[in-house]
Amino acid sequence: MKSERYVLSDKVIEDKSSIQAQYNKLEINREQYLARARECAELTIPTLIPPKNINEATEYKTPYQSIGARGVMNLASKLMLALFPPHAPFFRLSIDDLVFKQIQADPASKSKIEQGLSNIEKAVMDNMEVSNDRVAVYEALRLLIVSGNVLLKLTEKGLRVYRLENYVIKRDAQGSILKIIIKESLALNTLPPNIRNAIKQEKGIKEYEDKELDLYTCVTREKNSYKLMQECGKKIILTKEYKLDKLPFIALRFNRVDGMDYGRGHCEAYLGDLKSLEGLTRAILEGSSASAKMLFMVSPSGTTRASALAKAPNGAIIEGSSGDVSVLQANKFADFRIAFETMNRIETRLQFAFLL
Repeated sequence: MKSERYVLSDKVIEDKSSIQAQYNKLEINREQYLARARECAELTIPTLIPPKNINEATEYKTPYQSIGARGVMNLASKLMLALFPPHAPFFRLSIDDLVFKQIQADPASKSKIEQGLSNIEKAVMDNMEVSNDRVAVYEALRLLIVSGNVLLKLTEKGLRVYRLENYVIKRDAQGSILKIIIKESLALNTLPPNIRNAIKQEKGIKEYEDKELDLYTCVTREKNSYKLMQECGKKIILTKEYKLDKLPFIALRFNRVDGMDYGRGHCEAYLGDLKSLEGLTRAILEGSSASAKMLFMVSPSGTTRASALAKAPNGAIIEGSSGDVSVLQANKFADFRIAFETMNRIETRLQFAFLL
């Protein structure tokens, strides 16, 4: 990997060639995948793929059923245990017998080599525990199940997770990465001093005093390497190159569709059942609440007085006729039973789908 190179251009990049313009162009192809991901998140865990223009005061819609959320959490937990079992390395380093013969090493040294490889395994596992990568992987698995896409970045502080709404991607026919553009917001004080001073001089500090800047990171596939460029305020602030096998970005897809840049999530395959269960659960809940309301009706032409009935304590004796009093009933038991049985069948199918 080549060293970082900070470059501050004197002129603002033209809109057509800026990374921001490229992001806006590729954003159009991502919109249908993002809309479907938000639809799946509304029926499972709404905070995974939030709606547009959210802030701290945004109130998320709570689903009427919890099967979607339980299914996503359960499936992510099972995948997490399968990929990263606790108290055990998730990979094994060993020396091949044919390679050992080719290097013509002393047979007695094989145990030392294996011990060294075992120490490497332990060091990797200790680094994962210290950097808290398991939390990031668990978040990535939930995003994969719901949206079908997630982007990971390997940093010195651990894994960084990007949701589908924060990046766009372009792949070739084989699924290899051709271009990735990430959009993130950051405070002006987090930029290097020379970049921060240049932005202050051109735009003025008051314009960015209480606002965040949009930072665009573009990774482009070249012939034998990947080129990374960062743009802030339509100025290139960083350039870097990576070898093909040293790229720190991992773009994951849950279900791959041949020829498509983005993948499909697990929830999308069962979106019909999730919608049906949500509607039936809401109907039964609202209908049950209405049916549970108890109202006594007194005939206006009868001898029983409504005031005497309302004031009478339990077990009291009042003058009146039982035929003058009736209880309001919805008489929707048969309809609720059909809806309840249909809901149970859908719930059973979803339990199988999410390994509950």
